[in-house]
Amino acid sequence: MCETGPLGWTTADAPALDEGEFGDTISDHTVWSCAGSMTAVRSIRSRVREFLTEARGASSGRPPIPRTVLDDTELATSELATNALLHSRSGEIGGVMTLFLRLDAQRLRVAVADQGHRSVAEPHPLRAGEDTFGRGQLIVDSCTSRSGEYHTEASHVAWFEIDLVPQTPDDGEDGVVQRQGVRP
Repeated sequence: MCETGPLGWTTADAPALDEGEFGDTISDHTVWSCAGSMTAVRSIRSRVREFLTEARGASSGRPPIPRTVLDDTELATSELATNALLHSRSGEIGGVMTLFLRLDAQRLRVAVADQGHRSVAEPHPLRAGEDTFGRGQLIVDSCTSRSGEYHTEASHVAWFEIDLVPQTPDDGEDGVVQRQGVRP
């Protein structure tokens, strides 16, 4: 049974994730598809924080997600969602994108699936001399442990992971291990 969204899209239209996204370990996870509009980014940020605080809330018996990880996850997720809307069919009228979150004892994985390249290539709305695009990947890299992307038959998926386990002294000099570009 397909759910129909406000602009006529159905869940059958939602971009798909690779089956490997679901992993083979015990984890908390959620998948959410939404209409592709810029207002969806705010909803996605809210869903991310809600999922992480509930999955690691007081009733879970597990330690809470550190605030810096919550903040970094929200920021990186909003970058992936914004890019999906700006650069894919998901941002066109009737478009849809899918958010996937998986949390296990070692890491958090977030993936945003969009509907692939735009129907019509549109130039970025830049004025001469303005440089306001191209920082998204730097932001994602600065607040995650690793990131990447892949394509399925009908989707483009951008993802990132944040390691949650403390690093041991064997992992780096003086026991300090830093993610690339991440503040200590």
